[in-house]
Amino acid sequence: MSEVLDSPAPSAAAEPVGPPPPPPPGPIAQSVAIGFRAVYVAGALLLAIWLTSNVREIASDTQAVVLRFGRIVRAQQSGLLLAWPRPIERVELLPGPERQLSQDVSTLPPWSEKSQELVGPFGPDQPVPQTISAYLTGDGNVVLLNATLIYRIDDPIAYALEQTHVAPALDRLFRATTVRVTAGRNLNDFLVVQNANAQSADQAVVALRAEVRRSLLDSMNARLQTLAAAGAPLGVEIERIDMTAYLPPEAKTAFDAVLLATEAADRGVAEARTDAERRRQEANRERDQLLSAAQATAAELVSRANVDTAPILALAHEETPQTRESLLLREYRTEVSRILNSVGSTVLIDPKSGVRFVLPGKPR
Repeated sequence: MSEVLDSPAPSAAAEPVGPPPPPPPGPIAQSVAIGFRAVYVAGALLLAIWLTSNVREIASDTQAVVLRFGRIVRAQQSGLLLAWPRPIERVELLPGPERQLSQDVSTLPPWSEKSQELVGPFGPDQPVPQTISAYLTGDGNVVLLNATLIYRIDDPIAYALEQTHVAPALDRLFRATTVRVTAGRNLNDFLVVQNANAQSADQAVVALRAEVRRSLLDSMNARLQTLAAAGAPLGVEIERIDMTAYLPPEAKTAFDAVLLATEAADRGVAEARTDAERRRQEANRERDQLLSAAQATAAELVSRANVDTAPILALAHEETPQTRESLLLREYRTEVSRILNSVGSTVLIDPKSGVRFVLPGKPR
């Protein structure tokens, strides 16, 4: 009993018995935890950026081609583009279908010295571009052409597949087409002597140039369609061909001489026409003068004739079968008297007897 009384009583405020709490993390552990959290957030951001890296807006003058593991899967025009990120899908931007591209046709290196002489060198006063090629025309002449092709992309998938081959293919197509077109035309279809005085000739020259360019354009587009039908499309369409023609250096001197001779001939023809017109005007003026004088003389002669025939007409009105003899005798005596009064002397000879009488006349 004494042991029971001597033992201490349990306290109501005593803590429960259990494992001690873990100690709080130290500063190093907290830094490591914060670092891991930052790595997780950065990784999530990078993952979001990577997933949305091929989500972009295509401009209005641009179109896109989507390649999945190097294979073209689709093409898209302007607007919002959704694609898987690299390296799953790759987006290649191309000019839009309405955007025009230009390409200067390159020059083939001459294969002989004669070919080199045809395309140059030109004089310093001749601004001739370097990208020119020689072509043979149907009349046996040589013309140098410098051309620029204006085209647009009408099939982005085909263009993306053949992009590295488009420029040399267009060069070869233009050369082949130009050889065919120039072989069927004359040099005058490319270079003619202009006549500044004939506007109709200038209009004909402009129409001829447009016809040649249209023929080249249609032929090139037909060849492109043939390639597309054969399974090798380039994905482009030629819109316009800007072409300038030149003469070879050896022929330019002769051509300039022809131009000078033509100009001199035109001047001579113009002067001859001016002189002929002047002579024609002088002849017309002289003709008018002669005609006026002749008409005046004729009017005077007619008037005199009318005056001279007036008495005869009066006698004709007075004449009757009974008075005819007396009227004639009266007029005869009047005229004879007037004639004798106007002469100085009169010799009368009787044809039967040969007697001659000299009668004095009246003084004037």
